[in-house]
Amino acid sequence: MARRRWQEGTVYLRKSKNLPDAWWGRFVETVETERGPVRVQRNVRLGEARLYTKPLAKRALREHVDRANDYQPIAVKSQTMGKAATPFAVFAARWQEEILVHKKASTAATVKGHINNSLIPAFGKLAVGDIDSERVQSFLNRLVGKASPKTVKNVWTTLRIMWNSAVAWKYVTGELRVELPRSRKLRMRCYTVQEVKRILANTKGGEQLFFWLAAETGMRVGELVALRAGDVDVEKASVEVSKAIWRRTEHNPKTEAGFRSICISAQLCSQLQEYLAGRTEGYLFHTSSGNSWDASNVLERKLNTLLDRLEIPKIDPKLLAKILGKDRTIEQATRSEKRAASLGLHSLRHTNATAMDSLSIPQQIRKQRLGHSGNSVTENYTHTFTQDERDAAEKLGQLFGTEWPEIDKGKVISFPNLSQKEEGLAGGVRQALVNQ
Repeated sequence: MARRRWQEGTVYLRKSKNLPDAWWGRFVETVETERGPVRVQRNVRLGEARLYTKPLAKRALREHVDRANDYQPIAVKSQTMGKAATPFAVFAARWQEEILVHKKASTAATVKGHINNSLIPAFGKLAVGDIDSERVQSFLNRLVGKASPKTVKNVWTTLRIMWNSAVAWKYVTGELRVELPRSRKLRMRCYTVQEVKRILANTKGGEQLFFWLAAETGMRVGELVALRAGDVDVEKASVEVSKAIWRRTEHNPKTEAGFRSICISAQLCSQLQEYLAGRTEGYLFHTSSGNSWDASNVLERKLNTLLDRLEIPKIDPKLLAKILGKDRTIEQATRSEKRAASLGLHSLRHTNATAMDSLSIPQQIRKQRLGHSGNSVTENYTHTFTQDERDAAEKLGQLFGTEWPEIDKGKVISFPNLSQKEEGLAGGVRQALVNQ
């Protein structure tokens, strides 16, 4: 194949006795012959000298030079055109076979939903080469009324990843540029300290330890149900996180930072040791058949039932109304808006992060315990002392593991949240926060 030559060409003035003086241009062009591509010098007349200045002559030559620079051998051109004509649905199927199989199961399930529910209906019959920024922008604009801004952003992310593969595989060239709808950052609702204490005071056994671990360590639900008895080190008072369960199948934690060892308080460690009673095998929280707890069952059968009994509202109607504003009713709330005003298992993770911030625990310790990944190189080189981690565990244990209220007997109790100041806080909690 002939090597591409990116040239600018040359213009020159040709004088004649019989014809008007004229500007001419010289460049090299590749021509297909029976023997293969051959480089040929071309000379083209650009215009009369009285009508063209030299800069205008160079501009006229540019059209010829650009066409010569864009040369591709026939075989390559034919192959590119053939791939560009591939229906998007066909490309999407191949992409899932080659690329999506390497993603985590939970990620793959989400991406498949984007492809089947949004991208295939919009672009399935189109050739990949016919998809451009304008079409994608119109698609995203239409999607705004049907899905939340976050969902629109996630669908666009899926399409962008697929497009990168299409470019690498020579189906298309160039990039897609779109403007995403502005998304509103919703602050997630979390449990108050007193609500956590009421939950722990009104549970026992494995159920109590599950919620206690969630509140004190901030572990993800999938990580909690995947814990095994051997992951608890009672001597070091720590829990090892190395796996997560999603749809009853074990996988790696969500991120690389998810592989971590979390210190736990002496109170929690003592209760775990008593609960294990020397057991070193099997799941930490298991059913009668030895299987791990199912996160959905924990939410529906244990937590939601407990919240109803304690009369802790699952959805805060006042908070939801505040999120919606005056223009919409509660019935018109989107799924993400309802989730922001709701309490669930993941809310305990938000509670843990809020509590650590309230106790002035260093940010690096918080990030480490929560298993969050950092993008900054500086953060990757920021380390912590073991004693700092131990102090963080003891502070959380003191906060959640002491001064539990008596078991509720149908009475309604109102408690302040973490964002409130000393006014209105229960005396014991106020003193605990001041001491820290």
